[in-house]
Amino acid sequence: MKITWLGHSAFHIQTDGKDILVDPFFTGNPSFPEGYEDTLTKVDIIALTHGHGDHFGDTLRLAKAYDATVVAMYEIVQYLGAQGLEKLEPMNIGGSIVTGGIKFSMVNAQHSSAIIEDGKPITMGDPAGLVITSSEHAVYHAGDTGLFSDMQLIQRVFRPDIGILPIGDRFTMDPEQAAIACNEFLDLKLVLPCHYGTWPLVPGDPQQFKSLVNKGEVRIPGPGETIDV
Repeated sequence: MKITWLGHSAFHIQTDGKDILVDPFFTGNPSFPEGYEDTLTKVDIIALTHGHGDHFGDTLRLAKAYDATVVAMYEIVQYLGAQGLEKLEPMNIGGSIVTGGIKFSMVNAQHSSAIIEDGKPITMGDPAGLVITSSEHAVYHAGDTGLFSDMQLIQRVFRPDIGILPIGDRFTMDPEQAAIACNEFLDLKLVLPCHYGTWPLVPGDPQQFKSLVNKGEVRIPGPGETIDV
């Protein structure tokens, strides 16, 4: 499995012959690695945690360009269907689906979810996290979330061994809370921080996070850096 951080909460996961984009916020993302999109030869699946613009991002454009299947909350799928997309997999909290041989499980997140159009919010259902399971690993992308103790149930039921956790503060967990998640509720072999440093409003310090985690390895990739696991 290869996991590439594309800045903010966007990731490119390559596993079992599939290319998966999670929360593909490319346009307007100051942390997005310049020129990376030019290297994409295919995108099989786009998976979304929630409907905020910094996560929903370029989904519609990319799904059309690459004929990708979109896996997302029911309300997001309905919105995308109205925009002309057809390869859609609606989900909700607690459910799992398999597409392209990859299993996607949707789990709780403590946040909100809406897209802003003409200055008005349009609800996109509830926020979520995703556990993406292939023959190689199970990756828990927590989406945007505060700390909650039922993360231990996510670990118990879906058994992720890789975690992607937000640490930016203000809108999500800060480094200390994310470390509590790792140390007390999850049992991850590898942890990658995200949703920090994109703008001054999300200042979370990844080195502080790493210093506080005492269970599992924390790696801090730069934008565009690929980690082989």
